[in-house]
This record gives sequence, structure tokens and C-alpha cells, in this order.
Amino acid sequence: MLDRDFNKDGQTYFELKEYKMAIECFKKAIEINPEDEVAWFNIGFAYFKLKDYNSSIDSFEKAISLFDRILNENPDDDMAKECRSLAEHMIKQISSKEEKKHEYVNIVGIVTKVRDPMELKESECLQIIEFSDSSSAIRAILWNENAGLDIKKGDIIGIQNGFVEYDSEESVGYRINTDENSRIHVNPKLEDGLVQFLKESVDISLTDIKDIGEDSTEIDILARVITLFETYSFKTKDDSGIVRSAILADNTGTIKAFFWNEKAQVPTISKAYTIENAIARQTDDGMELHIGQGSRMIDGDSLSIEERANLKSFEELESLLYASKSIKDLKENDMNIKVIGKIIDVQDTFEFEENGNVFLVRVIEIEDDTGSIKVNLWDEMADSIYTEGEFIKIQDPTVVYNKNTSNLELSVGDNSNIIDASFK
Repeated sequence: MLDRDFNKDGQTYFELKEYKMAIECFKKAIEINPEDEVAWFNIGFAYFKLKDYNSSIDSFEKAISLFDRILNENPDDDMAKECRSLAEHMIKQISSKEEKKHEYVNIVGIVTKVRDPMELKESECLQIIEFSDSSSAIRAILWNENAGLDIKKGDIIGIQNGFVEYDSEESVGYRINTDENSRIHVNPKLEDGLVQFLKESVDISLTDIKDIGEDSTEIDILARVITLFETYSFKTKDDSGIVRSAILADNTGTIKAFFWNEKAQVPTISKAYTIENAIARQTDDGMELHIGQGSRMIDGDSLSIEERANLKSFEELESLLYASKSIKDLKENDMNIKVIGKIIDVQDTFEFEENGNVFLVRVIEIEDDTGSIKVNLWDEMADSIYTEGEFIKIQDPTVVYNKNTSNLELSVGDNSNIIDASFK
């Protein structure tokens, strides 16, 4: 068995509250891979449940050192950040149980970042927010029922009976934690002058896509989904899941985006979203956005009338990427175009082999008022359902010349997209 298999068994025993059996499984995972940060993290919780606090602290400290190594190699690893933070919190919680009571504080500020709630073991839930006043920003951890509050960026938040903890990951060196004695007040009644002062002193504006650069870290944008590609599964040594890429656009430009795991199921073609805490990365192909566990997506249906009016329509934004062309006007090697036509013929899929690689291919034919053209669909595109008489829009096809027929054809693969022609 692999270490991850023992981890899964250990998690099953943990959920059954068989903590000693869980520890045995996690120990076996560690014997196979002493650098298994997940096993060290999990065994820390199991020892905590058995009230073996010394072993729990030792395990969490080992997990933190391994998460630090991961973050040194990839500072944007949200999962490592959150797990490291939680391990550090557990050490503080254990120490407080044995050494001292918390010194509670009351604090108020304007919310600048909101992360989606995270479900933990034993039906616990936490949510991380950041809020600011005129001096600096600080992170707060909300637990259980407080993690489900309707908190939005720009809200005023008051935390009553929070407590300060040291946190080396924070720029200010500490964070606010909460417990069963804490009370969270969203948009409490304050003096008008204080509310105005907070809103004027804290910048909560969105970033325009054209302004996303190498120095961008976690950013918030309002954008529309212009092109949405197929969902793919991925598997690495340490992780597995799904990812879906898309092209987003606002009034200033476009950017390639990647939606990871549960976020991959959210985007819909043509819809607008406010996306918070997206990670910007510079690659050889330009800037990219990555939307994962630490990110938040707010459906455009909740936008204000003013926000909706300010964001261009799907058709207007799509024209930033693709020029519309009729079939008779197509030329070989045309780039960044879209073609709308009615399907008049659909052939069966077949396999095509080249240089030892096997591809799935389907040929369809479309027509518009100016003529008709064959369309070669590759791999995932070939596997979709196409119906004669249906109108489709092809975004970014490759226009190729077929020497055998002396005709132009369209080639549609990974970098192209086919959507309903009604999106216009």
C-alpha cells in the first residue's frame, strides 16, 4: 500500500472516532514516507482527541516544517498555507488549554477579503477574512456558526471578544482568532463619521484586467466568461482533481483563467462574476489567473444595476477576442476569428494515427448565407453531440487548406471552442 492509502484509512477511523486505530494508520503512512505532511497533520488531530497534547504539538510542529518546505518552493500553494495556519492554531489552542486564558479584545474594520468557509473534521467549520482600518490590515479566523455569516467585501465588521495570536505569515505579525465567547457583528450601527472614514481610508476597488501585472498577488476582478474549455482531470504525486480553463474579459482586456476542483464546476459561458482572491501568475504565454480553494466567486446576478450597466455585453467583449467572419471570406491561417453556421452534415467519429499517437476525429459540415465548409473536430470536441439543423458558433478555429480537395476547412481542437450560436 502507498502512504496515501494509509492516510485514507486513518481518516476513515478518525471519522468513526476510533482515534487509536487512526493513529496506527497515520504512523504506517509516515513509515513509508517520513515527509508526508498530510499524515503528520492528521496524526496531530488524532493525538489531540486522545488528549495526548505533547504528541499532538510535536506532530503539528513537524507538519508545519513540511508545509514551510512546500511554501518555499510554491508560495502560492493555498492548501499548504491554510493547513499550516490551522496547525499553528491548534498548537496555540493546546497551549492555551494548559497554560493560560485568552485576553479578549474588541476590534472594528472594513472587510477587504473573504474566503469561502472550509469544513474540517468533527463537523467543524472555519472561515478566513481580512479587514482593515486606516492603519493596517489583519486576518481573522471565524469558527463554526460564525463561519456561515453573510459577509461581503466592503462590509463593516466588528469582532467582540476576539483574541490576538502570533502569526509569522502575517505582515503585521499576528492575527485575530475567535472562539465560543466571540461575537461577530456585520455592519453594526456606528457613527456616520466613522463609517465614512473607514470607507474612504481603505481601498476595496476591483482590478482591471489590463492592470494585472507581475507584482499582482491576490486580486479581485469583475469579468465575463467569453470562452470556456473542457474540464480535465489531473493527478500528481501529491494531489489529484479537476481543472477547467476559460478566457475572461472586462472592459479593458482579456486573460486566461484556470478554475481548480470545486471552482471548475462554477463558471458558465457568457455570465459575469466577481472573482475575489484570484492568484495572478506570469508565464511564457502571458499573465494567468488561478481560481482555487482560497478564491471566491460571486454570481453576476447579484451585481448592482450600476455594475451591470458598466460591464459590456458578451457580444461586445467577445469581439475583443474574435472577429466575426462569413464562410466565403475565410482565408488560410486566419487567426482569432469566430464563425457561425448551421450544421448540415454529421459524420461518425473515427481514430486517426500519426507518429504513434492516436486521435479521435469527427467531421461535420456547416453553412451560412455565403457557403459551406467542412469542420474537423479533434478529441474532446469530436466526442460531443452534434445535431443536423443546429446553429453553432466556433470560436478561434484554425483555417487550413486541404490539398486533396483543394478546399479550405476548419480545424477545431484544444484551443478552440464551440458554443450555441445564441450567445451573440
